Amino acid sequence: MDHTKTPHIHPLAAAVLALTASTAAAQDNTADQPVIQFGEVLVAADRNPAAKEKDESIVVVERTQLEEQQPESIAQALKYEPNIEVVGGPRYSNQSPNIRGLSDTRVLQTIDGARQNFNSGHRGTYQLDPELLKQVEVKKGPASSLWGSGAIGGVVAMSTKSASDLLNGDDTFGGYVKEELGSNGNSNETTVAAYGLSGDFGYLINASVSENDNVEIGGGEELADSAGENTALLARGGLKIGNNQRVDISFRHNNRDEAVPSNPNANVGTSSPLVERDITDQNVTANYWVQAGNSKRTDGAARHTTKVTVYRNDTQFEEFRPTQGDSSLGTLGQNDNTEVTTTGIAINNATEGFGAQWVYGLDWYQDDVTTVRDGDNRPENMNADTDVMGVYAQAAFTFGDTFTLTPGVRYDRFEAESQQLEDSARDDGAVSPSLAAEIKATEWLSLSASYATAFRAPGVEEMYTQGTHFAYGDFSFMGLGFLANTFIPNPDLEAEEAKNVELRADMVFSGLATSEDQLTVSTAVFRNKVDNFIEQVVINPHFMLGFPMNTTYLNVDKAELKGFELDVNYLVNELELGMNYGQTEGKDLSDDSYLSNIPADKVVLDVGHYFLQRDLKAGFRSTFISAQEQLPEEETREFGNYNLTDAYVTWEPATGSLNGLKLGLAVDNMTDEEYQVAFQELYMPGRNIKLSASYRF
Repeated sequence: MDHTKTPHIHPLAAAVLALTASTAAAQDNTADQPVIQFGEVLVAADRNPAAKEKDESIVVVERTQLEEQQPESIAQALKYEPNIEVVGGPRYSNQSPNIRGLSDTRVLQTIDGARQNFNSGHRGTYQLDPELLKQVEVKKGPASSLWGSGAIGGVVAMSTKSASDLLNGDDTFGGYVKEELGSNGNSNETTVAAYGLSGDFGYLINASVSENDNVEIGGGEELADSAGENTALLARGGLKIGNNQRVDISFRHNNRDEAVPSNPNANVGTSSPLVERDITDQNVTANYWVQAGNSKRTDGAARHTTKVTVYRNDTQFEEFRPTQGDSSLGTLGQNDNTEVTTTGIAINNATEGFGAQWVYGLDWYQDDVTTVRDGDNRPENMNADTDVMGVYAQAAFTFGDTFTLTPGVRYDRFEAESQQLEDSARDDGAVSPSLAAEIKATEWLSLSASYATAFRAPGVEEMYTQGTHFAYGDFSFMGLGFLANTFIPNPDLEAEEAKNVELRADMVFSGLATSEDQLTVSTAVFRNKVDNFIEQVVINPHFMLGFPMNTTYLNVDKAELKGFELDVNYLVNELELGMNYGQTEGKDLSDDSYLSNIPADKVVLDVGHYFLQRDLKAGFRSTFISAQEQLPEEETREFGNYNLTDAYVTWEPATGSLNGLKLGLAVDNMTDEEYQVAFQELYMPGRNIKLSASYRF
């Protein structure tokens, strides 16, 4: 494969680059410019490098909740949010979030601004140990006007820890050791970290080693082939350059060894043989920030911020199928290798001027996909690549401090080509507009309406996979020989498209029962229409003579996803109360039938209370899932209702000789409920008692 391919720079992209440079230079040279202090960027999912406060439409799971919950996967960290469900089965390495009925390639994930584009068959896509996380953010619904291809269902933006997140006060060096134990699967994880600040240079090294035996599902039955081992490493350094520039470089490594079915959301069988997997995920990301101020401002804030992200991801699945092949010929065992390398650059700008707050920039990334399949009756080897270039702009115009209008637009150009298929090269473009309006109706009420579009370019596996899917019989006695289901490539797939309309109301009340309490209420209704769904389709599934059974990817009819969300939180003194509700309905508009993989209705109750001058916190979260009765006609399974209760206790003395110690107890599925997530193949894990102890120095 030629890795020296140079992307074509669209004229609009060149204009954005020129505007970025000239704007920053002009403002950076402003006379008597104030000293700019870099504030903490709370929200990355809105792509605003100057953001200083939470966008109410974005869910943020902060480190505090992560430490209370001790999640085994990224999806587990999001399971309490309305209209987000954990899919992929009980094996944690295969789990991912389903957001408003969409998952997998239809939900974009990023880590520290770098796209994570690995996707192949039944292989997991979230290759990050939650212990390395600072926070997780979720933007629900289409977001292509800022993010480009893949954000039809939303964006999961993950941020890893840095030295500044862990150092206290004026400390210049620190570290911590942590041990976590889990009763389900006898899991354990050991973590060590060291971090510090030397002048304007900050650094961090964070490493963990974990392992688990087979998981037990609710009721105590052991799930075979669910054990695994994992190692993770994060190393990063950041340098402040003067008063208005900063650079940060990080290296991330994750390796997991496991023996699982080829489809981890199933048991080992004829169609899902045992696979010994060695998964290696490596990433290098460099981020550069520059801010320019204006002496006319009285708040010292920057008038312009630029963030440049350069990254390279390499994810490789080395697999061995010990039971596949022909033992009589001495060829028992098959090797598979799947590697996806993503190289990219993102330039994000935020500028105040011309009567608006502007967010604009460009993205370019290239995916190189290489697969090697051993043995007969296997998909053929593939070597293909995709190039995507996108430019975007969004402006927030505020009128009278009460009304804000935010139009946005993005243009993407994508190209793809397979080295194995002739005439496989294709290119296409997509325009993704958006429009949002918000009115501050009262001091306590904000109303907003938004229209957003999104697209997802077809993946190389969807367009270019060929060879044997699976064998289905020996018909030699009929003169037909050995027959197999064969993949038929389809390079002409159209991009998926989505159009979402959403109405929101956000309310904040204070002083209801006491002078210090606060009540927040957020509610939203949405309707997302998705066209050109790309689905894997079996042609002639019943095998009529003369017409072989084949598998290909096709664009299918339109789908509609609509639903409602409610989130209520009340804080008073040491007490935290929360409740949320989410429902989604999905239909195929061609025949008005229900879609599969739609989350069931869910209610979550959250109670937390601080004790001992806030050194100790205890709480529980109860989840009530309704039966999923909106089923496609071909679905023969039933998915009943179930209730789950999780509890936690954390203790962290703020003063005294035990300062630096933190103990945690978390219990998932306290009642050992045996339950099955709607449309998933297997039952989920049972009770898990998790203990953690860490000491920070």
